[in-house]
Amino acid sequence: MSLPVDLDLVAAAHEKHNVSADEVAALYDTLPSVTPDFLLGNWKGSVIYTGHKDIEILLAMKWDGKMFHSVDSVEPVVVLSEENSRVPMRELGGARIREVKFRGVVTAAMVYDQQPVIDYFRRLNDRTVVGVMEHKLDNSDFGLSFILERI
Repeated sequence: MSLPVDLDLVAAAHEKHNVSADEVAALYDTLPSVTPDFLLGNWKGSVIYTGHKDIEILLAMKWDGKMFHSVDSVEPVVVLSEENSRVPMRELGGARIREVKFRGVVTAAMVYDQQPVIDYFRRLNDRTVVGVMEHKLDNSDFGLSFILERI
């Protein structure tokens, strides 16, 4: 799938179209960084279907996004309950936002408190970011990628 414009990636995630990790990485590398304050608020998440091995885990847990209360207080995994309400999955612990260099650019990153995971963010537009989840035990060239849309 060719991605000539930003919104194609959002549409691909929403419509569950497969996109290669190389295409996502190429687009990600062109996007501007974000500041920690930009991330504050509630975000709806959608995985980008690159074939990454952890996509099924997020789908099974009904992952729905993230809640950034402050730079030092983040609910990194928000899921849908049986009643279809957004609830934090607290058993995975909290997180905080820091500026970290990733793929040559300093940008906002979410550092998990209890997991060997960092999510890096780049700005797609004023209400959408592209995230890349890097897990210490994951040897893939480009981590699990996802979209967050401000709600």
